[in-house]
Amino acid sequence: MLVRLPELPNRAAALTALEDIFFLSTLRKDFASAEERAAFFRTWTGWYVERAPDDLWFALAEDGTVIGYLTGCKDSAGALDLARIIPKYEVFADRFAAFPAHLHINVRPGFRDHGIGRALVDRFAEDCRADDLPGLHLVTGVFARNVAFYQRAGFTAATQRGALLFLGRRLD
Repeated sequence: MLVRLPELPNRAAALTALEDIFFLSTLRKDFASAEERAAFFRTWTGWYVERAPDDLWFALAEDGTVIGYLTGCKDSAGALDLARIIPKYEVFADRFAAFPAHLHINVRPGFRDHGIGRALVDRFAEDCRADDLPGLHLVTGVFARNVAFYQRAGFTAATQRGALLFLGRRLD
């Protein structure tokens, strides 16, 4: 089941699960302090929780356990404060007009390769299409293991800049 953050009965528990999944999924594992770890988490999730809760989707198992999440923004160009928060946000700003929405997604280990990530992406894409957006995008590493997943999910417009790869999905 896919549910938006505001629709969840226990928002605090969902956000705790998001944090757990985030740190299970991130490549960075070492932090000098708890404060540094918390700041890293806020960098990559804080804006979405605070400013775009309707674009924060959770995948729930039958028992209600959070098994994945998607954070999204439907106006990448208009979210100027994200450019000050997320490193290298502006690298692909010239692609935002064609692909104005963006997303970040993570699925709990043990639940990957079961269509959960694809369901989250497709649900966010439906929302973006309903808002008449022409496309959505994400940025990953050129050699990241998730590139093939995103290509299968329809992200076929690719632009590489250095080690970063922009992948866009047209919605029209």
